[in-house]
Amino acid sequence: MVFLIGLASFTQISEARACSCMKLTPAEGLSSSYAVFTGEVTNIEPNTATKFGGLEITLRVNKVWKGEIGEQVKVRTAGSSAACGYSFVKGETYLVYADRDEADPMRVSLCSRTALVASAQEDLDFLGNPSQELDDAAARRKSKDGEARRRDNCSASPGPAGRTGLGWVLLFFAGATLAIRRVA
Repeated sequence: MVFLIGLASFTQISEARACSCMKLTPAEGLSSSYAVFTGEVTNIEPNTATKFGGLEITLRVNKVWKGEIGEQVKVRTAGSSAACGYSFVKGETYLVYADRDEADPMRVSLCSRTALVASAQEDLDFLGNPSQELDDAAARRKSKDGEARRRDNCSASPGPAGRTGLGWVLLFFAGATLAIRRVA
C-alpha cells in the first residue's frame, strides 16, 4: 500500500518542482537576451517541435529593441510556471525578452523580464526608442466580434500529457484498497 502511494506521488514529482530565478535589472535583461520586442499574442498552441512540450506563442510584433524580428514571431515557453513557463494571454501585448539556443530558436521564461506592456514602464523607460517599429494598420483593426475575442483571452498552460492521469488512477486504487481493508 505504501508502495502505491509512493508510486503515485512519484508520478507527480515533475509538477511539484518550483521555478527559481535571480531577478534581473532592465540592463541585465537586455544584455542577456537574444531579442527584445513588444508584441500582441495572436495564438497559443502546444509546442510539438521538441520532446519537452510546452507552448508555442505567436506574437504580432510592434516594436523591436534588439534582434532580427519580423512582423510575426513564434516563441516557446514551458507548459507550467513550476517549470519556469511564462503564462501568456491571447490578445494581450507584452514586452518580451527572448533567449535563443539549439533546442528553441526563441524561448521565454519566468526568469526573463518579459511582462505585460502595461506593467513594464521601468523597462520601457530604460530601453528608450526602439530600433524598429512595425505598423500594420490592417492587422490592428478591431474585429467585429470583440466581445467573443475578450471571452477567448485565457492563458493556456496544459500539463504534460498522460502523466497526471496515471497518478490519479494509482491514488484512487490505493484509496479503494484502504477502504476495502477497513470494511473487511
